[in-house]
Amino acid sequence: MTETPMNKTNTRAPDPQPDFALELARSTARCLFATEWNGFVEVRYSPDQVDDEDDDFVENLPDDVVQPKANRSWVDPETPLAESMTSAEIAAAIGSDCDPFAQSSHAPVKIRHEDDPPPSLVATALAAAQLVDTEAHLHSLFRPGQVTNFTCPVGPFLWGLDQTLPNLIAHWKTRLSSCDAVDLHRIVDDADDGVTRRNRGRKRSMLDTRVERSLAQNASVLLITTDESHLSDALNAIVTRRVAWPGLTPQIVIETLRLTHSVTGQLAEAEIRARLPDPGLLQAFTPGQIDAAFAAPTTLSVAGRLADIAGKLTLPVPRVTLDAVHGLPVVRSALDRMLNDLKAWRSGDLPWSEVMSSAVFHGPPGTGKTTLAKAFAGSAGIPIIETSYSDCQKHGHQGDMLAAVDSAFAEAKQSAPAVLFIDELDGFSQRDPSHQHSAYMRGVVNGLLEQINRANDVDGLILLGATNDLDVVDSAVIRSGRFDLKLHVPYPDKTGLKAILAAKLGSENARRLNLGSLADRLLGLSGAVAEAVVRDGLGRARADRIPVRQGHLDSAADQIAPRLDKDTLRRAAIHEAGHVIAMLQLGWPVPKRVCLTIQGGQVEHAPRHSMTPSTAKEQLQVLLAGRAAEICILETPSSGAGTGAQSDLAQATTLALSIERQWAFGESGLLWEGLSAADVWRAPADVREKTERHLHEAQERALEIVRARKEHILYLAERLLRVREMNEPDIAAFTEDVFREEHGRNDRAPSEGQPSCVSGS
Repeated sequence: MTETPMNKTNTRAPDPQPDFALELARSTARCLFATEWNGFVEVRYSPDQVDDEDDDFVENLPDDVVQPKANRSWVDPETPLAESMTSAEIAAAIGSDCDPFAQSSHAPVKIRHEDDPPPSLVATALAAAQLVDTEAHLHSLFRPGQVTNFTCPVGPFLWGLDQTLPNLIAHWKTRLSSCDAVDLHRIVDDADDGVTRRNRGRKRSMLDTRVERSLAQNASVLLITTDESHLSDALNAIVTRRVAWPGLTPQIVIETLRLTHSVTGQLAEAEIRARLPDPGLLQAFTPGQIDAAFAAPTTLSVAGRLADIAGKLTLPVPRVTLDAVHGLPVVRSALDRMLNDLKAWRSGDLPWSEVMSSAVFHGPPGTGKTTLAKAFAGSAGIPIIETSYSDCQKHGHQGDMLAAVDSAFAEAKQSAPAVLFIDELDGFSQRDPSHQHSAYMRGVVNGLLEQINRANDVDGLILLGATNDLDVVDSAVIRSGRFDLKLHVPYPDKTGLKAILAAKLGSENARRLNLGSLADRLLGLSGAVAEAVVRDGLGRARADRIPVRQGHLDSAADQIAPRLDKDTLRRAAIHEAGHVIAMLQLGWPVPKRVCLTIQGGQVEHAPRHSMTPSTAKEQLQVLLAGRAAEICILETPSSGAGTGAQSDLAQATTLALSIERQWAFGESGLLWEGLSAADVWRAPADVREKTERHLHEAQERALEIVRARKEHILYLAERLLRVREMNEPDIAAFTEDVFREEHGRNDRAPSEGQPSCVSGS
């Protein structure tokens, strides 16, 4: 059905010579009024066809024809009341919700008969007319062997299609000569009911059989499904045409009003269109909502009622925006690009296929991954639908869990443009056949993959996910094409922490407080912790009935991030400086960041994605260089190198085991075994001995490096104690200072063993 262009200067909508699609759509909807409806299920077909064009109509009716509706025919339209009114009178009438173009002097309101089809079925008929929007499509619909797939993802409308299609098919067939058309078999398959979801393979086979039987009878087939992916490959191969359900559109509203509320066939169309909600919201209407809106007495009041319902249906847009995101420049830049793509698509300047529409946030807990998703939606001005692995799992067994996944995706599709945010993606873990619950997880992950694939075809749907551990998520879930961007969300740096504190405190408080010292204490902690410190500090100030002071914030921080003593801080600074100097000495790229935290300290550097025997040994030396620096300068190591599964010693042990039993770089042969630090004491004694030898050799080499660079380690440690955090440019500047004699006298690239000033990626 082709929409007629809106003309704001002329409120008379009818086209004096409508095109084929519009004329047939109108007559298709009118044919329902020659039929008796009992208001619920039963449909009675009438041989009184609206256009009286074909005497053979009765012969072409289905076998279950009953008596026609008595004395019912289409009434000729009356003269619009507007033709006898002045412009001022027309404006006044429209202002009071009356439509003088739809009214006549004899009939101010169109009377609805009890057995008239409900407005939702009229709208359904108009939407179904998409199947015959050209004369060629009309002929092809009734051609032998044709299989037309009409996909209607909105479940409630399937009932309406099932009820109206016999009438519509009979009406469309009257437009053809009897020799030009074969029987058209309609098959409605609701593949989203609970039983079908659990027995999808069996239902697909049954659907194939029904289609095959129809084709064997030399018929054509009209196949109504909720999604084309519900069809088998064999059935997909014989589908000759696909038509997508358009949903309720402004044009369908207009044409429905002509039949239900206008005695003249005319409308104040421009005013009605101006009052209708956004087309995207109209598409989400259900039959019940349509009937509720069309119960209003006039065309304009129907438009207003549709807008009221849409306002209640609209999901709220988050108030937070990306302006509230601090300390994440890389993530912010990527999300800004996504926003620009979305804006270009909404303005019609970019096809959806070229829009960057998916990303997964990964990083430690509390770094604001959920807030980022909400902030993106807020900046885009679109709603967000949230779900998570645990939210879906709580619904029950696998079938119910998959239904919850499907429900979240369905809601997001109907709300598009919108953001669908899936938290706890690590719950959808690798489908490992050796896992105790592998069959369960395989079904769950496969169900998620199926929905993601469908979501990619929905224009305006942004898919965002979050996980604490990207490596745990099934690789098929996060591959490109499903989640294109992988955005690491680390703990905020010092600048980011200061911005978070300032935003939470307000500009006036931020100006008079020392947020830098507070940010120093909170390094290595999440933005959520920083906000909690501010809340606690403000609460302490309220209890004292005074404006917040530095002491309030420091006391609050003491509860979460107790101050480290000077000796501990100095040891941590020496430890981290040892790592940095070893990296530079071995020619690694300049580290991205080094800082002192409440846990001691950390160095961020570009990861190595592939290893050789040489680089693996270098990695071991770097991992043990912090401990070596403590031994060299402070004479004894501390427990800092071995605290936790992610500590230096744990990582070094895993790496040394990999050298022997995963990468075949050692003396243990080519047999692969996935040992890690947690498994080391279950490894054979000879493997432990070889692993220990790798570690000792690496520590000896690390000690040689730090002894040769002892002064540089102390210099870097003292600077780190003063500033608490150094970023890549700061470290590069330090490198220029301490290695100027070695680097400033030649322009050639650094060779093996020389520190590299190349930035990491």
